[in-house]
Formats: sequence, C-alpha cells, structure tokens
Amino acid sequence: MKILGGQYLDEDDLALAGVARVGTNVRVHSTAILVDLESIRIGSHVRIDAFCVISAANGYVELGSHIHIASSTVVMGGAGVVLSDFSGLSHGVRIYSVSDDYSGRSLTNPTVPEHLRIPKKGRVVVGRHAIIGSGSVVLPGCDIGEGSAVGALSVVHKPVPEWEIFAGSPARRIAARDRAILELEAKVNTSTL
Repeated sequence: MKILGGQYLDEDDLALAGVARVGTNVRVHSTAILVDLESIRIGSHVRIDAFCVISAANGYVELGSHIHIASSTVVMGGAGVVLSDFSGLSHGVRIYSVSDDYSGRSLTNPTVPEHLRIPKKGRVVVGRHAIIGSGSVVLPGCDIGEGSAVGALSVVHKPVPEWEIFAGSPARRIAARDRAILELEAKVNTSTL
C-alpha cells in the first residue's frame, strides 16, 4: 500500500518500542500516540489509523484480534478499556474510562492534586462484534455488549445490552441487531486469532 504523509508501523516496530504484547499483522500509523506502552496489549490483525491517541496511563488498554480503530479516535484507559475480537471504532470515537466531575463539587483536570478531584472511574468493555459509529462518546463504566452497534454522534452514558442498536444523545435503543455476522466470522481463518 502506498501512503503519502505517514507510514504504518508493524508488530516488530511496536515490540521494539516496548508495547507489552503484540500479535501478528498489526499496523499502527506513525502519527498515532500510544501512552504507557507497557500497559497496552494488542492481538493479531489490528489496524490503528492516523492521529489516534491510545492512553493506558494509570490503567490498561487491551485490544483483541481483528480490530480496526479509525483515524482521530481517542481511547483513555485510566480505569481500563478492553476491545474484544472483531470490534471496531469509527472515525473520531472517544472512549473514556475516567472523567472529571462537572458538578462543581470538586476541581477538575490533571494539574490539581488528586484529593481535590472526584473523577468518575469505570472500566469500559467493547464486546465481540460491537461497533461504535463516528463521533460517538462512551463514558466511564459503560460497556458495549457483544454484537451491539452504536450510531454516529451518540453519547453512551449507560451500558448497551448485547445485540442491540443504540443511537442518539443520550443513546437510546433503536432496534435489535442481526446476528448474521456470527456465521460470517466462521469464514475467517480462526487459526490467526
């Protein structure tokens, strides 16, 4: 693949840089920023596109296999973020496992002492075959269930059940999601997982 304006690093580059675990057929664009490499684990067949930020600072980020993270996406793993096999994040998705309290009862931002802040913390798990649409925001503790889809520009403030389609701000149930993708998964060479 010819690329103008950047290149993709492969699993050898990432292992050399210090990523905790890297599978095979992994591509991370050179403009992506990965923070706390020793707390990031990446499966096989993973692509992270340009201008993404993947931060495991004070926590961890675990990426399964067959995952795509589109450009300009931010994953903040301070309380832990897990992306399960075959999940995907579209352009500009934001996943936060830690967020400041906006009520005015505490100070905000990382430049003030921790004891003066009341951040909300909660691990986020994006289930197998789940997909999150462009520009969506997932807040701390809001798991996206297996096979679920979140429509573009949604704000997820509570967990999304398995095999559902949610959209909106705040995100609400739209419909059940078809499970045909499970049959299609069987056509992927699972020996690479």
